[in-house]
Amino acid sequence: MFLHNLHPRGVFRRVVASLAVLAVMTFVVTACSNEAQTAASGTGAQALRFGLSAEPVAPVAGALQGTVANTMYTLIHRGLMAYDSSGALIPALAESVKTPDAVTYVFTLRPNLTFQDGTPLTATNVKNSIAYYADPANGSGLYAGLKDIASITPDGDKTVTIVLTAPNSAFLQFLAVPTAAIIPDSSLNSKTPNWVGVGPFKLTSQESGRGLVLQKFDGYYGASDVKLSRIDFAYYTDGEARTNALLSGDVDMIDYVPWENFDRVSAAPGIKLDAQAGPFQYVQFNISRGPFANPKVREAVAYALNRNNSVKAAFQNHGKPLYGIVISENDPAYNADRLKLWDYNPAKAKQLLAEAGFPTGFATTLLATSQYAFLQDTALAVQQDLKAIGIDATLDAPDWATRLTKGRNGDYDLAVSGDAGIITDPSYFLPLVTGPNTPQRSFDYNNPHIARLIDDGLRTTDPVAKRAAWDQAQSLIASDVPIATLTTRDQAYAFRQGVTGFKNLPGFLTFYSGYSLVNTSITK
Repeated sequence: MFLHNLHPRGVFRRVVASLAVLAVMTFVVTACSNEAQTAASGTGAQALRFGLSAEPVAPVAGALQGTVANTMYTLIHRGLMAYDSSGALIPALAESVKTPDAVTYVFTLRPNLTFQDGTPLTATNVKNSIAYYADPANGSGLYAGLKDIASITPDGDKTVTIVLTAPNSAFLQFLAVPTAAIIPDSSLNSKTPNWVGVGPFKLTSQESGRGLVLQKFDGYYGASDVKLSRIDFAYYTDGEARTNALLSGDVDMIDYVPWENFDRVSAAPGIKLDAQAGPFQYVQFNISRGPFANPKVREAVAYALNRNNSVKAAFQNHGKPLYGIVISENDPAYNADRLKLWDYNPAKAKQLLAEAGFPTGFATTLLATSQYAFLQDTALAVQQDLKAIGIDATLDAPDWATRLTKGRNGDYDLAVSGDAGIITDPSYFLPLVTGPNTPQRSFDYNNPHIARLIDDGLRTTDPVAKRAAWDQAQSLIASDVPIATLTTRDQAYAFRQGVTGFKNLPGFLTFYSGYSLVNTSITK
């Protein structure tokens, strides 16, 4: 049915893979040479060779800059909170956190904290960093989670008290987002590359287009538990090249294993594939005009989608059908009875179209992109599902930058998209039902009732009340359909047998799995 696996681009990828291997060979050889020199020094040090899926951009304080940037932040930086290898929220720079009431958080810092440039980290640094991220004028991606801050008060060098304007059950999760790092005051701007932290590793060398080296930072508060002496990153932007580098032994570990290579990597002797369900895919709507302004038409789309086909077409079955909203099983809002807001029911979809005044369907456009194959393959599956109920969707697949512009400006009827929360609390869904238009949300969609229920769930300190609020919210989502969810997709790391202690974190936290490298060791 889908011919994407036979496309000539597969041949092109193999050529690019070969060239990419040659391009990074010099860096890998140098890294191995440096590793040999380190071992020869008698330190018993461990160096991990990591094939990275992209070159990190220069980090900007507070900005959300993607998965690779998150990996760098988890290694170079630390905030007040972090995640352990099981995905549990834990204190980081904070030795302890006390909550004397629902809006007050008292953080006691660990002793003798020092930035990698040798300067001490104080409670005033904590205040200045958090205040910077909470200021909307600075464009921080953390603003939504920190806007409730009423005051930040240092008490000496080791204690900081943060008071909120209202309870916020996700507040500590936002402080564990890697970009919520406590950094030197000199880096609190959009111009200074944010490479100086207080995390377990520090940047020692960097070569554009090739790779970078992180060395263990002995001033890290948990340095005695860090097994790796260094991590040598080589950039493999092509997925085939990255996979081949692991299988050939050029690197010990890779991120972002291509879905088409999951089975090959899993079957390789001495290699472990560690996959977790992470982001979710969905159909979004332009509700400012045309048929999709009618919620019955949006609901018809939600029932028309054969989600199993989408998982197969886009992710080679390395994902799962998604019939509702992603909510962690560990969250009080989780309700197994609410997992399915819709099902695959073309007959019901046709009935809803008829009730909306479109008994024979209509013609429309479906926005995707030519730049990412999984989004284009998702769109092709959706296109067939819609055709089966009488909606004739013409595919519009521009480059990614154009797709983002069209999404932001509402220059589409339907679109396929993907997203993941930067926190696990279900309030991550709030920007998809209210607020300014973004490329990822349905254009001009706004439902104050759903938004209020989500906010009620965020504000309550009663788990039963939180679940009740979310049960009501999901009932409204089922009929008003701000988006029609499609699938989850697996995100995977893979590593050689000698690599131990690393774990891909569950759910949305997969993008923060760099935290687990603190517990990683390697034997050759």
